[in-house]
Amino acid sequence: MANKKISQLTAKGTALAATDLVEISEDIGGGNYATKSVTGANIKSGLQTTLVSGTNIKTINSTTLLGSGDLVIASGGGGVHVLTKPVSARSYSVRTNATTANSSSSTNSNTIALYPFIPANSITISNLQLNVAGSTAANIRILVYSDLNGVPSSKLIESTNLDCSTAGTKTYTTSYTFTAGTVYWLGSYSSASASVSVLDAAQMTPISTNAFGTAYSSVVASATFGSAPSTLGTATLSSSTANLCAINLTAV
Repeated sequence: MANKKISQLTAKGTALAATDLVEISEDIGGGNYATKSVTGANIKSGLQTTLVSGTNIKTINSTTLLGSGDLVIASGGGGVHVLTKPVSARSYSVRTNATTANSSSSTNSNTIALYPFIPANSITISNLQLNVAGSTAANIRILVYSDLNGVPSSKLIESTNLDCSTAGTKTYTTSYTFTAGTVYWLGSYSSASASVSVLDAAQMTPISTNAFGTAYSSVVASATFGSAPSTLGTATLSSSTANLCAINLTAV
């Protein structure tokens, strides 16, 4: 066969077979090489099997381990929520027992109150809801913040004004995906004292305790109503049930 460049050779056109022969130059030392052949089986035995999510590599809560980035596994206080796969049009909250949010309390004006939400399953929502228990001349907004080292950090969602002058469910329509195993902080703040349905402290997993006394289920921070800070800054622990405004999420 006349000398040809590799680019001039006829393409095989199919995947490497175990019985195919491939020419190599084996290093025999002293800067010398010997021309030899290896089989396709020799080459393929040294290759890693193609990884297929859910086939030969595990997933976590239906989330693949393939790809770049950091897969966050939540730890610490706050509880774990959305334990079953989200079902379209069902509502979910951060309750850690079966008790409904049937009690009410009055919010503190210009005070952001947040509690942790750690979904065990990823959930894409169509809206966020709260319930105004009694008519008051106030507006309230739902807030969602990210977590940084166990405290609220960056604002992810701020609803429009929800009118508290009439009682009933108030809905903020939005699309957002909460990722399994990620810590979020949910809550609200109002322009004036507003009567809303709240979560009972007994329903919440404490995020901290005061020695052997009070359990803390939320954090609070002062903020003038109208535009919550993009980065929350300093927040303090709270044991007040007035701060536990019940927020529901509706799955798409």
